[in-house]
Amino acid sequence: MLDVSLRELEYVVALHDERNFTRAARHLHMAQPALSQAIIRLERRLGVSLFNRTSRSVVPTSAGNALAEDARGIIDQVRVAVARATASSTQRAITVHVSEPALETPRRVMAELRAALPNLSVHMTAMPVFADPEQAPQLSLTIGHPQRQPGYGHIVLRAERVGALMSTKHALSQRRSVVADDLERHLVVSIDAQHSQWNRWIERWAASHGRCPRWTTSAVFGIVAGSDVAADGASLFVCLESVATDVENSLTWRPLAPTVSASWYLNWSHAHADSPELQDCISAILSHAELYGWVDDGVSTGQ
Repeated sequence: MLDVSLRELEYVVALHDERNFTRAARHLHMAQPALSQAIIRLERRLGVSLFNRTSRSVVPTSAGNALAEDARGIIDQVRVAVARATASSTQRAITVHVSEPALETPRRVMAELRAALPNLSVHMTAMPVFADPEQAPQLSLTIGHPQRQPGYGHIVLRAERVGALMSTKHALSQRRSVVADDLERHLVVSIDAQHSQWNRWIERWAASHGRCPRWTTSAVFGIVAGSDVAADGASLFVCLESVATDVENSLTWRPLAPTVSASWYLNWSHAHADSPELQDCISAILSHAELYGWVDDGVSTGQ
């Protein structure tokens, strides 16, 4: 019969980490004398000395090191078991904000989440602003820039080549590529700034080459609307290469030169960092990205 409680294992691990009764007691939210007596009682029951005490330090014995090492694994297993039990008794759900939801990358990401996590309710939203932090999404997928809302971390998920979609009758359709100067000489389809920051991305790229895009007077949102405008034979719809596979044959896509790519960012809320649902989603998405070679070395940063 076991003669050690889980709480006593927590005492051993805390004292092993802190090497000081006062700090360990503070970590455990208990009085220092109570912790000292609990360790003494445990040592008596086990018949071994777990810690050597002096007036200045607490040093684990070989028995103390062995028990602390195994105790950590036991405590972690209990936490996982409790989390699984809790999750199984409640509806698992997560909210995912997706910018440009009609594009290939978010469609594949959302499909992967539903396939990999069939018991998770995935609520997708394209709303860009959340006034109530409690209603903000735990996870988001954005193109061209990371999530700017405070309290988010991010990782580069995928990079896609950027180019211009145009009518086969457009003056540039026979060219092999589109340069920054072309965005100043020809109309560029303007994307609704309330739903997307894509125009800002284009402006930054053009500005890096000393140019300023000449926007259409009307603004649109989405692949279909952008393609419809580009079909006029006069406008360029700057977009990702994957967009070209979703449009009619009457349009053609030419890469920007010099070659440039736009990054998809996977963003997560620090407030929900310990959520099993969030961790499951991130793991599934990154596994999908690795499988298809989307990213070589994503660098995680904090917002």
